[in-house]
Amino acid sequence: MMLIWSACMTENINEQSPSLSESSEELSDGVFLLENDEIAEFLRQNPSNQNRLLAQIRQATVKYHDFDAAVADGYMLDHCVQHPELGGMGHHAPNFALVMAGFDPLAPSVLLYEPQKNGRLKLVGVEYIIPSTPLFEGDVDELDPPMLGDVPFDNHRWGKMVPVLDAEGFPVLDENDEPVMRFQPDRGGPSLPHYQLHVWLWKANPSGMYFPFNPNVSCQYAGH
Repeated sequence: MMLIWSACMTENINEQSPSLSESSEELSDGVFLLENDEIAEFLRQNPSNQNRLLAQIRQATVKYHDFDAAVADGYMLDHCVQHPELGGMGHHAPNFALVMAGFDPLAPSVLLYEPQKNGRLKLVGVEYIIPSTPLFEGDVDELDPPMLGDVPFDNHRWGKMVPVLDAEGFPVLDENDEPVMRFQPDRGGPSLPHYQLHVWLWKANPSGMYFPFNPNVSCQYAGH
């Protein structure tokens, strides 16, 4: 999904995860009694800090199985995305206020919905979008990616830093007589650099919990 961001965030997002108990004994059944599905069973049978975080995100997003609740909280339905070989992402429902507010694992910036034959939307996962502008010269891959627990975000920062030029083609200088730099995306890259991470919390993904596309998700009924 390609989104146009109007600002960037510079906070240390790695410090924004909720505090997690060091004891797996606190992974009580009550945390997981949200839906009786295979993902809940997997989290229950594999207690860890990472899975506790996933359970907390499920608990925070369970209300969005009702799409009206998502709309009421500021999410807006976008187009349905599907890859011919890798599977689907479903409809993205971004919340731009959350995108720009800062990273909060319990308030994902995008919800993922699969269109159903009866015209309804099924919540299948969430996505986190973190816009960012490199503050250094050179390759944009030099910075460490943000993390959801111990899982790194996917890098959608393809491009390089180039000097800003004035109308005559000369570099614009800052107050220290240093060139003002801007991010120039590669052809086909995002208009502004960002990190993103898909998390398939509500429909199992055989390609992996954090793989962008899910073979079990389809856009077959989009527009019905």
